[in-house]
Amino acid sequence: MSLEATKDDQQRRCLHILITGSSQGVGLAAAKQLIAEGHTVYHACRSDARAQHAAEQAGGGVALKACNLSDFDSVKAFAQDVQTRVHRLDVVCLNAGMSPSTSIQEPPFLTQQGYEPTIGVNHLGHFLLAHLLLDKLMASAENPRLVLTASSVHDPSLRAGQSGGKTATLGDLSGLGVNLKQNPQGPTMVDGSTEYSGAKVYKDSKLCNILMCRQAATGELFPKTLTTCCFNPGFVPTTGLFESLRQESWWKAKALTLLASVIGFSIPVEVAGARLVTMATHPDIPNGSYYCAADKSKGATPEEGFVVTNVSEDASNDALAEALWKKSMDIVKPWLE
Repeated sequence: MSLEATKDDQQRRCLHILITGSSQGVGLAAAKQLIAEGHTVYHACRSDARAQHAAEQAGGGVALKACNLSDFDSVKAFAQDVQTRVHRLDVVCLNAGMSPSTSIQEPPFLTQQGYEPTIGVNHLGHFLLAHLLLDKLMASAENPRLVLTASSVHDPSLRAGQSGGKTATLGDLSGLGVNLKQNPQGPTMVDGSTEYSGAKVYKDSKLCNILMCRQAATGELFPKTLTTCCFNPGFVPTTGLFESLRQESWWKAKALTLLASVIGFSIPVEVAGARLVTMATHPDIPNGSYYCAADKSKGATPEEGFVVTNVSEDASNDALAEALWKKSMDIVKPWLE
């Protein structure tokens, strides 16, 4: 597919949208719908093969160079590819994510730079990518937008946030950016704890996503003309996020999927994808907003009940958002030079 703008493209005012993690799950479902609507999708996946697979499965789009969020060098190389090959970028969707098994007591692997991988991929890799693509995004004439896929698990007051027994807390951020290759006995959790929890670290990463959105929306560090927003896609047990559970226990994963379906708590991946489409394309998404639908709702638009929703107390903490941003910037700064 050509990366050059066409007259038809200009006449339709279709958007040029980059999605991380578009080879499966919510990202792929969104890419299919966006392409069907006439938008241009750029696939940002952790390998060249996955990007090509995404383009094939989505029915089109542009497969760019690999973007492995667990390796800052790969993220920077990907951003350089975007700068070279992509003539226009209107929306960046930071959607990719990983979730380790809830039963493990140590990180499943380390990022290339030596960090715990869930925070490394879900937060730090995306934080770096957003900065590297900022100039390209701000050149858009179509109200540039940054979308982060978050989750209701960030909120300790909700059932989803209480699952697994441990809730999202970032503490003093003393565990963020600890190189575990150099310091194997160091803290594995953002709050400084050395007691690793696969369930909690994913919740922590989603809290980081919302805090990043909150700080970006202040206009102090990112331009005020950029709309930054985040959302809860809903509970979709068929996505890659549950791959670790399927590998650990196929029958537990099957039982969870069946139970969630019977009680109506889970939603089809197509609905979650449609929610990402809304966040990327709806003209009236407020800056700094977090969108969510009620439990059991299949709504994917504001008219269907997918609306601005309050976030947790920690996710509303401006001081914590500022501190997280500053420490994250210190970590990725060498890759921005």
